[in-house]
Amino acid sequence: MPSYKKYLISASLLLFLNGCSNSTVNFDNEASSNINKNSGFVSITPKKFDLEDQYIIYALEYENQKSYNNARDLYLKLYENTNSYEYLLKYVRLSFLLRDYSTVNNILSSKKLLKVKEEEQLLRMQALSLFRLKEYNKSLSISKKLVNSYNTDINHELIATIYLQLKEYDKAYSEFQTAYKMNKSLNTLLSLTNMQFYYLDEKDEAKDTLKKQIVLTNYSYGVCLQLLSFYEKDKENDKIVKLLEKMYFEYKIKNNKVSFNKTKSLLARYLGKKDINKAIDFFEKHSDDNILLLDLYKRANKAEQSYDLLEKLYNQTNNLDYLAQMAIIEFEIAPDKDVVLKSVISKFEKVLQSGLNNATYENYLAYLLIDNDLDVKKGIILVKKALKQEPKNIAFIDTLAWGEYKLKNCDQAYIQMKKVVDAAGLQDEEIKLHWEKIKECIK
Repeated sequence: MPSYKKYLISASLLLFLNGCSNSTVNFDNEASSNINKNSGFVSITPKKFDLEDQYIIYALEYENQKSYNNARDLYLKLYENTNSYEYLLKYVRLSFLLRDYSTVNNILSSKKLLKVKEEEQLLRMQALSLFRLKEYNKSLSISKKLVNSYNTDINHELIATIYLQLKEYDKAYSEFQTAYKMNKSLNTLLSLTNMQFYYLDEKDEAKDTLKKQIVLTNYSYGVCLQLLSFYEKDKENDKIVKLLEKMYFEYKIKNNKVSFNKTKSLLARYLGKKDINKAIDFFEKHSDDNILLLDLYKRANKAEQSYDLLEKLYNQTNNLDYLAQMAIIEFEIAPDKDVVLKSVISKFEKVLQSGLNNATYENYLAYLLIDNDLDVKKGIILVKKALKQEPKNIAFIDTLAWGEYKLKNCDQAYIQMKKVVDAAGLQDEEIKLHWEKIKECIK
């Protein structure tokens, strides 16, 4: 058999249907942990078709180009001219991919599969298509026929999913149990515990099962995440934090970087939500992630700690973004703004002269230059540059209005300031001051 024909047989699509709650059941058309070794397949004698090789090449090229309609048309012609069910399977798969579920059902309903080796996959495609068409009872009927001939875990999971859709939860659970006995798959176990928690009022049992599995699987991230979702649903925040801390140290010791980083982010979020100072204390002791720590400092409004850490990061990386953030904090916390003004402006100028295109920094420097009458024209140039990036930013428009006022361009100042007042009102003291001054300028 030519190599491209082997490719046709081995190629498969992954079909996904939502199972229960947070889990997903994977109905891979070929993969199964308990493949039925049925040796009683009927051998179909293919018809000779002189253009078969050419059609295959064209069909494969159409698939590579994602021109699936053209590809499936060729596979249908190949099936009709050769009587080979491998081509029918390709046609059906592409029809499913195109969400043409009616076509899948119609063509398979008209065929007698005669125990061909593609029968299991074709029946599953038909059941899945009927499911997508919301013809659940018909889908169930095909699935039962499927599992009677091919008693595999994936087929039991398919039936379980249909029962779940029909709200026959006990039957769905029973089918998932059968599948789990066959495959011992964590995904199937997650489906089972989801059913217990959300549908069978067995929340404690579901949690206990997951706790045991966490130990047995050496803190599998998927199992931990499922238990965390149950704790979240029941608002058991203390248990969430305790489990996340345990996961954090387990993954850190094992150098499981992917799971560790995900857990670290979750732990920072939950600890911070409960007590931001405890979160800071934890990560100061147990982490060298300065970026995460900086975020926590900012959330806690710890300006001095933020500044010190930014300075450390800047010295380590020479990243000018850190220098700009230092400048903002330096100015905001200074008891006497005039004392630090020169230092702050110097930092911003170094940042912006490097080519860093940041509208916030441009506006900040612009306002300092305008408000302190240091270089109003340069300030207006800077804020107009910032407004090109964010033309509706109220703070930027306010800076521009204040700059025009400083240059005695009262009409322009009024036009810009009115936009600010219309959008933000006069609750902010600085906006109110600018508005009053500009109105006096007009008079």
